[in-house]
Amino acid sequence: MVCEKTKKMKTKKISIPQNSLVYNYLPSDYSDSFECNFISSKDIRPDDVQIAFWTTKPIWIDWLLHLRTILVKPFGIKSDINDYADNLRECLINGISYKYIPAISKSNDETVTCNVDKHLTFYLSIIVRKGEENKKSVIATTLVNFHNLLGRCYFFVIYPFHNILVRVMLKYLVKKIR
Repeated sequence: MVCEKTKKMKTKKISIPQNSLVYNYLPSDYSDSFECNFISSKDIRPDDVQIAFWTTKPIWIDWLLHLRTILVKPFGIKSDINDYADNLRECLINGISYKYIPAISKSNDETVTCNVDKHLTFYLSIIVRKGEENKKSVIATTLVNFHNLLGRCYFFVIYPFHNILVRVMLKYLVKKIR
């Protein structure tokens, strides 16, 4: 399933890559992994995709996230990363924390970030694999560990949106960075 300019871009759900850094953070209460294959002559790094994930999104997703921020603020759930992309870029590249998003594991083809909250901890792994003839693959993996009932309730509410948003964001980011 190669995402070329002339074909509709698709994402597919896959198993978490066993040779990935994020695999070391299992077991988790929830996990998923999505992949998009595409062709690009650009040198795309996992840091680039992570930065784009946190700072670039379609306007309708921005509205949903803003609404979520308003709704969860009374419960002390951290959110709203809409800040300066340059600061985030520098921190991810250097493997240090930015706001509440530390890069906790890095390799040449993977960057794992982690958000620890009193209600839950979630990990986002971005893997960029390079193949022959400019073929590339971006894999986004999410792990979630619940700390209490509020974390479970929060995830129960956002879960239906999570699968849609991850697929949409992955396609959107690949289009932007390729």
